[in-house]
Amino acid sequence: MRTLAHPLLETYGGWPVVLDSNLLLLHWCSSFDPTLVRTFKRLNSFQPNDLYVLAETLAGLGELKTTPHVLTEVSNLANSLPSWKKPAWSFHISKGIGMIPEIYETALQIMADPGSSEFGITDAALSRLATNHLILTIDWRLASMLRSRGLAGINFKHLRPGATFA
Repeated sequence: MRTLAHPLLETYGGWPVVLDSNLLLLHWCSSFDPTLVRTFKRLNSFQPNDLYVLAETLAGLGELKTTPHVLTEVSNLANSLPSWKKPAWSFHISKGIGMIPEIYETALQIMADPGSSEFGITDAALSRLATNHLILTIDWRLASMLRSRGLAGINFKHLRPGATFA
């Protein structure tokens, strides 16, 4: 684990981290085919430098974890890959899934939480983990909601060099 250089991350060194669907897709695409950050429509909100920022951020945090809900969304997003890339992608993602522990709660448990009413099921599952996991997201609304509740959520866009995060 490296020292975290960004002030937003200082209190989370060693914390387990959960990436939202878009960031997990970026993470896996970066090791599958880094050129996808420029060519794959599902990654159009990212910049090529984001591959480096995400890798450096993850290197300074604890274990990467996920939920079945995030994995489902990643799979759905990746379904837009060109058909000739899908067999290799399937192999790649299955290896990636095997390396990340999944935290599982039933949809009923998640949605029964009164704090979940403002979210869809994936974001509700993430919000329930934010008491002891850092949630890294590109969803401004989710990050803001988590922070306003005193939970561990950071908007990845605020980690970019030169970004303001007032």
